[in-house]
Amino acid sequence: MTTIINNWKTIAIMVLLATVVWFYKDYQFQKTENQRQSENASQLRKADSLRFTSQNLTIAEIKDYLQYQNPDLQKKLENNNIKLGRIESIVSSNYQYRDTIKKEKDVTELVDAIKKAIPKTQSWTDTSQCLTIKGNVSFDGQKLKVTVNDREFKNKSDGVAYWQRRQWSFLGIKTRFLGKKEFTAKQFDECGQSQVLRIQKKE
Repeated sequence: MTTIINNWKTIAIMVLLATVVWFYKDYQFQKTENQRQSENASQLRKADSLRFTSQNLTIAEIKDYLQYQNPDLQKKLENNNIKLGRIESIVSSNYQYRDTIKKEKDVTELVDAIKKAIPKTQSWTDTSQCLTIKGNVSFDGQKLKVTVNDREFKNKSDGVAYWQRRQWSFLGIKTRFLGKKEFTAKQFDECGQSQVLRIQKKE
């Protein structure tokens, strides 16, 4: 009888230890997961000002991202036979450029040719720091045609990741002195504006 009671005690202790270890592991996982989700949310809030976002996603979250937020990339991955499980990281850059500078080109010679019904072609170029467009305007004696035959876009973009001290308030005075270190980034573009999203697979 004593042997049975001792065995039950041993089993009970082992079960208790296993339960404690399981709860501890689960607590550690939930803590790490909450930190990851909080950092992802923080990065999204800063995206508009930093123009740089870094996300740490699980395989399932990467799948959702490709399906709902970047279906074009998903098609490219499928066409190139790149499996989802093999993806380690994604860096997605989005460039936006708009030129509203007004430019004029004198086409007096072409107008004179049209009045005299003389075929004529006049080339033109529209260039800025980022974009160069070339083409010509031609009159064949009856129809006037505008042709664009060359478009060239140039932009140099540099992203710098660095850390800084988090701003905090002391007696109503905002300061970064002795603030907690936090990750941030700065995006530099010669022209236009770019936004960078970096996705890293959660290990």
